Amino acid sequence: MRNRVRNLLALALCLAVLLSGCGGIDVVGFLGALGEVTGAVEGSPSDKAPFGDRVIPFEEMEYTRPDLEEMQSLLENVRQASSEEDLDGVLDGIYDLYDAFDWFYTAYNLADIGYSSDLTSAYWEGEYQYCAAASGQVDGMLEQMYRILADSPLADTLEGEDYFGKGFFDAYRGESIYSDEFLALLEEESGLVSRYYQLSGEEPDSEDGYDSWWQETAQVLVDLIRVRQREAQCQGYDSYVDFAYDFYYDRDYAPEDAETYLAEIRDSLTPLYRDGMSYDVWEAAARYTSEEKTFAYLRAAAENMGGTVLDAFRLMEQGELYDISYSENKYNSSFEVYLTSYGEPFLFMNPERSGYDCLTIAHEFGHFCNDYASYGSVAGIDVAEFFSQGMEYLSLCYGSDTQDLARAKLADSLSTYVEQGCYALFEQEMYRLTDEELSPERLRTLYEETALDFGFDSVGYDPGEFVSITHFYTNPMYVISYVVSNDAAMQLYILERDESGGGLSCLEKHLDTEESFFLAFLESAGLESPFHRIQTVKNFFEKNL
Repeated sequence: MRNRVRNLLALALCLAVLLSGCGGIDVVGFLGALGEVTGAVEGSPSDKAPFGDRVIPFEEMEYTRPDLEEMQSLLENVRQASSEEDLDGVLDGIYDLYDAFDWFYTAYNLADIGYSSDLTSAYWEGEYQYCAAASGQVDGMLEQMYRILADSPLADTLEGEDYFGKGFFDAYRGESIYSDEFLALLEEESGLVSRYYQLSGEEPDSEDGYDSWWQETAQVLVDLIRVRQREAQCQGYDSYVDFAYDFYYDRDYAPEDAETYLAEIRDSLTPLYRDGMSYDVWEAAARYTSEEKTFAYLRAAAENMGGTVLDAFRLMEQGELYDISYSENKYNSSFEVYLTSYGEPFLFMNPERSGYDCLTIAHEFGHFCNDYASYGSVAGIDVAEFFSQGMEYLSLCYGSDTQDLARAKLADSLSTYVEQGCYALFEQEMYRLTDEELSPERLRTLYEETALDFGFDSVGYDPGEFVSITHFYTNPMYVISYVVSNDAAMQLYILERDESGGGLSCLEKHLDTEESFFLAFLESAGLESPFHRIQTVKNFFEKNL
């Protein structure tokens, strides 16, 4: 699942504070004040959807390249109105820039969908690369707006209870994080990620040319590690791991906590993983399944769940807000994005055409439901993954003919702990390598050492296969989210098994959460921290597998 952390940097940095209330903002009050100026209707986010109650089919959504000069002009309007102490003009300018910001990332996601649908398309490749390269500049514009407002004569008024809230601008005084050096590094990083996408569509089908392809693809990761380490140093961090945990994910646990947890997984669950891979649970789920059957599986589960889940499914089906067709030219992954300017989510999947597609579509549909219920989720990444993995488990309880798939899912869950745990630990270790140590061959050796520690030799593996882990390239430090959220989702599954509706009720209750912090979210949902559950998890697998 590719949930576009890298595409939404400013949203995570600025709008998450704005919308979550972390900065003390009264969202309804602020938007109500804007409504007095712009004519927007006060109320819930749905009241402000640009198309009202009408479903916008995906085929009617038109991509146009975002105009960066126009966005810069909108920023200057805010600057001018602020210097003139024109409150109405400032509010107009804020709203206009927000709309332009929303459209930039909507267009970025549309280009991403277009390019992912056909990696051979020169048009979509160009549009995706344009948006990727411009994203740092656009993120910087939003921060500049807040800095303009923080230094303006209207700052005290704008920090009133009807607008941003007391102390909101404290984070926007002093030196900007978006220095020219940092923006240049972000642009260099986006260029390397774009190169990875190109290479992912060029992987040889045979051994001919594979070695040279692997070498270049691994070298891109080496270059990304170097650039990201420089980004961290630019922001005053010694390690990119620490930087990413704070800057991009805002986690309420430290890399050291994750490392201890991953070591416990290695020591406690790897023996089960070695034994479990000999089970025949995979065979039935691996049988051929058509796209129609995969979609029918999700429909049956949604209809049986009802409520918000069914409403989200009906929107997805009516608007055809999904692409689950197979193509050799498609990006070999799955993801969900929120198209903010249209107020609708979109689900993408390149299917394996096996029973596992039922779990994959359920996973992305969990993100779809979260975005649908919250009008574009601002929850933390680990929290968002709880909904996706939770939907996988719940679909087993509400879908039809799920016995074989349920057995495969439990085996897959054990694999998630061990395999994703291995990837997460390898990822933290590869960012510890010095510049002199970094090379494709050193990464291969490091991966082999880590994979052997986690028992990968029991299933057959290739020491160079790390180049196929998309998240190392596109979403650094994301993988740990799969591990911790899988633990929370499994708790949801146990609730549902113990009492019908128990897990579903928990998921429905929290679909619109704005909680950024994962451990805080678990506490609010009445669930346990994964960091204290390894023995419980081990006992569960021993009993159920």
